[in-house]
Amino acid sequence: MLRIAIVEDEKECQASLIEHLSKYEKEHSDNFIVRTFFDGIDILDDYTSEYDLIFLDIHMKFQDGMTTAKKIRELDDSVIIVFITALAQYAIEGYKVNAMDFILKPVVYEQLEGTMDKVLKTADKYHKSKEIIVADDGAKRKIDTEDIYYIEVVGHTIVIHSKMGIFETRGKTLKVIAEELREFGFVQSGQSHLINLKFVDKIKGDVVTVAGDDLFLSRSRKKDFIAAFGEYVGMEI
Repeated sequence: MLRIAIVEDEKECQASLIEHLSKYEKEHSDNFIVRTFFDGIDILDDYTSEYDLIFLDIHMKFQDGMTTAKKIRELDDSVIIVFITALAQYAIEGYKVNAMDFILKPVVYEQLEGTMDKVLKTADKYHKSKEIIVADDGAKRKIDTEDIYYIEVVGHTIVIHSKMGIFETRGKTLKVIAEELREFGFVQSGQSHLINLKFVDKIKGDVVTVAGDDLFLSRSRKKDFIAAFGEYVGMEI
């Protein structure tokens, strides 16, 4: 399921995008959750990294799309941004904020279809998921990998840090878990941590910030980790 935001101040363009996305869903057997905003200020109000894709109009009344995109990038490195514009020349600026594509107004289905093909090719790689069984107050529960920030090894125990809290599991080494979760966007930053690239806030020196926690990035794994993160956000680093 792809979570999409449309930031567009023209009602007709909003309606056209929603109509085209609905058609794409039916033709490609996909499932989207779509939320609309009428200005860049609106989506930035209490912004959380919940979207996979943002359609962003470049020209809006209160806050233009480029300014909005730059502020979104300060909060979210991984969301896919696609600009909407009446003039192609403005789209060139989009590469400064790692925009994947741009769509010209008036929006036609064929162009949106091509853009969505590219979006899903990138997003699908990291939006597959599986469930992990963990201990929870004497019981067992399932946690989806999409909700896991990172996994660490403490002694002989695997500790899982997630949206739902911190849980423990045993029976597998971090190395084995890393192999099992590789296809879901998890990469080791060192011998003790396995990180979900979806929740990486920043990388600075030998520290990776994940959902607000600073984790050690070992010298031996730094190059591969940064390369994997660059691939995840769709750019060369």
